[in-house]
Amino acid sequence: MPKLFRTSVELTFNTTCTVKLTMASQGDSANATNSVEGLYRGQHEALPPKRPAKRKYRAYCEEIKGSRKIKALRYVPMLAHAEATEGGIALSTIHLFVDTNFFIQCRKYDKIDWEIDELENVTEVVVLISTPVVSEIDRQKHDGNSRRARRARAANSLLGQVLEEKELVRQVGDKRISIKFAPNYKLQDLKREVPELDVDRNDDELVATAWLYRQESQDKDVRVLTHDIGMVISATRCGLAYIMIPDAWILPPEKDDKDRKIARLEDELRAFSQQFPMIEISEFSVSGQGPISLSELTEDMIDQLEEYVKQIHPLEVAFPNAKFMKTAFSSPLFRVIPPTAQEISDYEERYAQWLLSFREWVHQAFSALRDRKILCPIEFMLTNAGWAPVDHLVIEITTHGNVEMAPPSYSENENGFELPEIPHPPSAPKGRVVSRLDSNLFGMNPMATHPSYSYSSLDPVFARLGRDSAKDRNAFYWKEEKPDQFCQRWVLECEEFRHKLEGESFEILVRGDSSTMIQGAISIVVSGTNLREPYRFTRAIKQPVVRQEPYSVMRDLVRECF
Repeated sequence: MPKLFRTSVELTFNTTCTVKLTMASQGDSANATNSVEGLYRGQHEALPPKRPAKRKYRAYCEEIKGSRKIKALRYVPMLAHAEATEGGIALSTIHLFVDTNFFIQCRKYDKIDWEIDELENVTEVVVLISTPVVSEIDRQKHDGNSRRARRARAANSLLGQVLEEKELVRQVGDKRISIKFAPNYKLQDLKREVPELDVDRNDDELVATAWLYRQESQDKDVRVLTHDIGMVISATRCGLAYIMIPDAWILPPEKDDKDRKIARLEDELRAFSQQFPMIEISEFSVSGQGPISLSELTEDMIDQLEEYVKQIHPLEVAFPNAKFMKTAFSSPLFRVIPPTAQEISDYEERYAQWLLSFREWVHQAFSALRDRKILCPIEFMLTNAGWAPVDHLVIEITTHGNVEMAPPSYSENENGFELPEIPHPPSAPKGRVVSRLDSNLFGMNPMATHPSYSYSSLDPVFARLGRDSAKDRNAFYWKEEKPDQFCQRWVLECEEFRHKLEGESFEILVRGDSSTMIQGAISIVVSGTNLREPYRFTRAIKQPVVRQEPYSVMRDLVRECF
């Protein structure tokens, strides 16, 4: 990385002012010196001398008027870290002729952030208040009770402090802020010295005042501080530097009478609305995983499933004989009877029938599972965010396009869909142990044949089943008959849908008629006797269907069922 040098160079301006410039530069000392001299070469010729006489000063201005030298004056404030010798300049101080909007539209001077790029190397800011600004503030302070008038009256009070103390000084952050009045020039002098501007206008009068002040004080960095483009154009026209007021300094816009009226009406409407219920549908979601489409289940796959279930429940081939049972259960109280050949033959026949039943079950379960896999869950929350319950709420849920809703049993079933009961394999014959004292088989419940044995006498809950119970006013019921098949319209009702509670959660399973995409829409209409108008909600449904191989799915299902 090149070494950083700090070089000082002395420049003489018209033999009246010698300035020692200090500049940091990368490279060597010679390069740093050349940079300083090259940057400010010839600018001393553009600077007018101290004003020994008014006539001589005017002649100098006429000499340089219209020449390129006048433009060099704008670069004088760019000198940084200058050390004055023999009455030179101190560029750590800047003089700002502020526009009226500095007092009217900006935050208070001690509440704004003065650390802006244009004031980076400035330690003192002199705020100069010109005559046009005083006149404008004096005029606006009588403008009713608007914010502009209030700000003008506050600015007028500040001007009173400056007038009393001659100079108002405050430390704001790292900068010293000094506020004082600018010199008061006659309009005739301004018109003569700055003919490019129309000093009868307040903006041009301010710019002309700043320009003349700079000519009389060549040792000062003088600029205009404004937020108006018109004043910026005037300053540029006469070669005067300027600083635009940052947007961060500007106060937010004040509401006018129209805005205040709108705000008042909105408050009244809000208060009126709080007397009524307010329906909201939130947490609407469609399954992000997407439904699954199963390919066709082939006979080879069913054969594989049959072999799989035969591994889980194999056919018994070894049976206890009479000798084994006599040895294992030898007792004077019991006698043993081994399984007969007929019992074994019947068992083998039942096992073969079980395998046929299992294959039939596979077809039925696969059909139900395939329907379930292509279903897409939709969830939403219905809430009453108002200040009163909804009387006799009716909710209509409708699907559009080729989208249908599954029967509620699909959602209410524990497994999420209607699955036929899987057939269980037959039990292999194990023989019998018979009591020598009783003809009943060992292990039979003697209460089974007792005349008083009944479920109703054992558990009173059975007696209560089927008894009509009173409806819950706050619960949802089917207004029309509960759907038992796929359809596109549900209608439910609630006698009193209470407010400020958690709400009612809905889960609906939908399907399409395509094996690749479920696409359509769902609409929800909520009405009530005390709702000002029905609440309407519509969302599009577009879920791609994921293709999946059926054998592994069915094998997992078989394993879960056993």
